[in-house]
Amino acid sequence: MPVFLMDLGCAMRESDKMACSAAKGLVRWVIQSDRRLVTIRCFKHAQFQGASDVAQTTGRSVQNASTALSELEKKMIVEQLEPGRRTWKKYRLTASGKLLLEYVERELSTGMFERLADEFSFRYVRDAFRLIVTKPIIVTKGMGLREVVERVLEDPRTRSAYVVDSKHRVVGMIALREMLEAIEGSLSLFEKVRPQARSKPRRKPIPFSVEAHMFKPVTVTEDDRLIDALGRMIEHRQEDLPVVDENGVLIGELNGFEILLLGSEVMRRQERDIESGL
Repeated sequence: MPVFLMDLGCAMRESDKMACSAAKGLVRWVIQSDRRLVTIRCFKHAQFQGASDVAQTTGRSVQNASTALSELEKKMIVEQLEPGRRTWKKYRLTASGKLLLEYVERELSTGMFERLADEFSFRYVRDAFRLIVTKPIIVTKGMGLREVVERVLEDPRTRSAYVVDSKHRVVGMIALREMLEAIEGSLSLFEKVRPQARSKPRRKPIPFSVEAHMFKPVTVTEDDRLIDALGRMIEHRQEDLPVVDENGVLIGELNGFEILLLGSEVMRRQERDIESGL
């Protein structure tokens, strides 16, 4: 039985270490050759493959595909359906080959996200914000709940409102969570349950106070790296970040979906590169 059947996360006995090392080596052996890589990946979409099938799927020559299948067969990764047949050979993955394909896909995914991080290192907030949200929602401390909610509903692409002072500097932020909590507190007035049955104290009902519900947000500038902005989102649990200039004046919003959009484009391009063997 080929050594790569040993799980890559196997117990760390000396013999297991050798098996794991051999498995990783075989994964590298597949990935380092375009013809072997694209050929084994063809088995993701069809159980049985011949050289002509691989050639048609990948755009390679039949000879190139035949060579790859022969190499994989020698490593017991694929096997012929009719051993000894000289023409129109059909192959399928062995049990070991199926496991190896999983490891190859795992390795490619790891590499893809490493490249994604590398590419994000050279992207800046200015490259992403305004891709979806062109203008942030602006409110002031004196506004009521209904007015804040209506302003947010005017643009369903954003879920946050930013509190600014007379000089348009950010002094606070109200995210969707705060708006929902304020609404829940207001609706609690009409609940038909006894006060002692509530596990939480009643929140302040309408009139809603912007100042009471806003929080001090983490901000970014146009010149911040996108990967750093993503880190701040995760650390501070903010799905949206106000973008400010050097004086703290609000100039935009970095929406979490804008990072998803840019990240999705990068990942699609990298997946196409992998499929084409680049």
